[in-house]
Amino acid sequence: MKNEESSYKKIKDAFWDYNIDPEKLYLILHDKIPPDGMFTKAKILLRLIEVLSWYEIIDLFGKEYLKQNITKELVDKIRNPILRDRYEFIRKVLHNEAISTSGWSDKNRDRLKSSILSHWRNSP
Repeated sequence: MKNEESSYKKIKDAFWDYNIDPEKLYLILHDKIPPDGMFTKAKILLRLIEVLSWYEIIDLFGKEYLKQNITKELVDKIRNPILRDRYEFIRKVLHNEAISTSGWSDKNRDRLKSSILSHWRNSP
């Protein structure tokens, strides 16, 4: 019960500007009750992702829940581009997808390759 109360507090803090019961949002998130108007599972989760830290999110939901619910569509709706990139990385890790190493993305590969190997072009 203490864990649920802690979860309710985090949800209530994230939805400070709405007059809605955090327990209701918790139940929607866990598919115990149907969505209520604008409060769909995806929109609630999106708001929590945008407001809470990663550690609070993982504590609130756990790895399996996040693996099932952090989708490409959800990540694409995150407004902050830095946060969107972080959650895209997290989504890929959770789903065992390939992750490009830092700096060696398609955009940077040719530029980096030519600068790293530039001394070979100029040597006899």
